[in-house]
Amino acid sequence: MSAPLLPNTELVARAWLLAAVTGLTGKVATTLPDPPWTDNEFVQIMSVGGTPDPELARFNPAVTVNCYAMVPGSTKPPWGRAAQLAMRIWQATLPVRYSPDPAVELDLPDGYGRAIVQSVSAVSDVRRLPSDPSQYAVYNLDILFSWVPASVVVP
Repeated sequence: MSAPLLPNTELVARAWLLAAVTGLTGKVATTLPDPPWTDNEFVQIMSVGGTPDPELARFNPAVTVNCYAMVPGSTKPPWGRAAQLAMRIWQATLPVRYSPDPAVELDLPDGYGRAIVQSVSAVSDVRRLPSDPSQYAVYNLDILFSWVPASVVVP
């Protein structure tokens, strides 16, 4: 049997969002799919930088989170719906966490090892991204993660 693949930031961010924010099942990926989307909303994530620890196997990436909402057949973007989706994600990063505790071990897709998220914090305000030609409403925020592959943690 071969060793599991090492986790990466986008897998860790997706797993944390699914565990921390209620109602995101089937709505989080690195690529925005064509509609229809579950509940007409979707969350797209992308690692945009960060600094790995030079002495430990700890990653400290920044992840940008785009929150989309749409109304099928409408030319009016549902800005309030996209804003609430982004605010729910922002709320999950606050020190008083509802679910899960940020220092949590996460299961990743088949074939990947587990990851331990040590902290999560929003590093930007929730902001509106105007002028989307597709009539999607889009809000964005940036989140800073601190995580380690579970396979490198010494008990």
